Amino acid sequence: MKCIECGQNFEYFLGEKEAYGRFGYDLPQICPQCRHLRRLAFRNERRLYYNKSYLSGKQIIALYPKDSPFKIVDQDEWWGDQFDATLYGRNFDFDRPFFEQFAELQKEVPRWSRIFLNCENADFTNNCAETKNSYLSFSSHSSENLYYCMRVYRSNDCYDCINVKNGRYSSNCIDCKEIYNTHFSQLSENCSDSYFLLDCRACTDCIFCANLRNKKYMIFNKQYDKEEYENTKEEFIKQLIADPKAINEKFEEFKKDKDRRCLYNNNCENVTGNFINSSKNITNGFLTTSCEDSINIYNCDETKNSYDTSYNDQSELSLECDTNFGLYDSCFSSYTVNTKFCRYLDQCFYLENCFGCIGLKRGKYLILNKQYSQEEYKKMIEKINEHMKHTGEYGKPFPTYLTSFPYNDTMAYDVSALTKEEVIKKGFTWHEEEKEAGYYAKKCEIPKREEDMEESIVNRILTCEVTGKNYKIVPQEFTFYKKFHLPIPRLCPEQRYKELMKLHAPNKLINTICAICKKEIQTTYPKELNYKILCEDCYLKTVY
Repeated sequence: MKCIECGQNFEYFLGEKEAYGRFGYDLPQICPQCRHLRRLAFRNERRLYYNKSYLSGKQIIALYPKDSPFKIVDQDEWWGDQFDATLYGRNFDFDRPFFEQFAELQKEVPRWSRIFLNCENADFTNNCAETKNSYLSFSSHSSENLYYCMRVYRSNDCYDCINVKNGRYSSNCIDCKEIYNTHFSQLSENCSDSYFLLDCRACTDCIFCANLRNKKYMIFNKQYDKEEYENTKEEFIKQLIADPKAINEKFEEFKKDKDRRCLYNNNCENVTGNFINSSKNITNGFLTTSCEDSINIYNCDETKNSYDTSYNDQSELSLECDTNFGLYDSCFSSYTVNTKFCRYLDQCFYLENCFGCIGLKRGKYLILNKQYSQEEYKKMIEKINEHMKHTGEYGKPFPTYLTSFPYNDTMAYDVSALTKEEVIKKGFTWHEEEKEAGYYAKKCEIPKREEDMEESIVNRILTCEVTGKNYKIVPQEFTFYKKFHLPIPRLCPEQRYKELMKLHAPNKLINTICAICKKEIQTTYPKELNYKILCEDCYLKTVY
């Protein structure tokens, strides 16, 4: 099959036809990767702006820039009694396409500014729950003191971390769990008091190490005694603070010839994909935990019988949904929680048997936010389905122009950084960043010795060594860096995020062969990296 979006040939996975058939829909004519990219274009995870509430006029922090065509309100106002989205209900017009009518409703119904639940002192966050004292951290929960983090769970005092679970006093880590005072590390677990680790387990007091298990006082995978280690560590700290870029380059060079596990799946049965945990019968899944019987599933927990879905937790029988929780038999929905038997929802909660609705909190039998009786609803849905078959919309997800975010503010841009011209051609919108105010004071030089690191730097404006953009160090950062003998960052937070994400392999399977036994295997590491990829059996023999 040739993808009508990217032009690449692809094959449907076993079970996809039956999956779409159970909902009464035909298979899509675009590849799974393009389907996923389209859903990511509906998700703004990290871009925040100052805006004004449509209802109260007060200044708020929002996912939408001031020039957004949508009406934005504070989340508390959205949940308040004065806001009722059924007031925007309208009749379905059978002389016009459904998506055209939905687009008009989007412009009328106020949207919440950002998503947060039971957070405290965490104004500059989004998609967070039970998070306290955090700043510019996103899609995290049950944590405290997070700064510049993404998808960090049950953790405290973490800085510049991505995909970290149960971490504490750690920084610049990605795809790690159960770490303590660990920095500049990836794919490591149950490690402490260490720096620059790759795929290590239960290691303590290690620096520049890869593929180690239950080790202590190791540097470049070489054993030291305690006194030698401490003396070498002292010199390492001095070099790290003086020139972190050179230290990082040294680590990258060290990693080049190290064995790489083909896929990081654990406690699974009959799965294909990467970073799948405690799941079974998953086809083409990525970053999923406790999921079953699903295909093309990304960043999901406790989800069953779901297909082409992203960021969807505790759901069952869902199709082409993104950023959802607690769905049952629901399709084509975005930012929706606890719904049953619904289609085409946007920012809705606690609905049952609803179609084409936006901004509703509770209800049954609504179409385009208009209330119907149970009998009227059933007749209308049958008629709408026939209408959508005639317009060619039936069984199709939201088209790209229905995203409420500019493309360069979404997760899609992080995966596929198209130019403005390419974005407009594909039907998305583009947000022009405001020109950064000129800064003409003397450039602040970051100290190269720990004894010269003074708290006054939090009052200075720094310049990113890569992008040239201005950024600042907040007081909590400085205290953390000083306490754990870490360098002041030379890069702005956005560039630090990009550098970390380069370490995370793409969510796309490719065929290769094991470097040892030559067995055919799959991995997510691009071939051009020339890594030494091992099958699961050879990998286990190597590291244990």
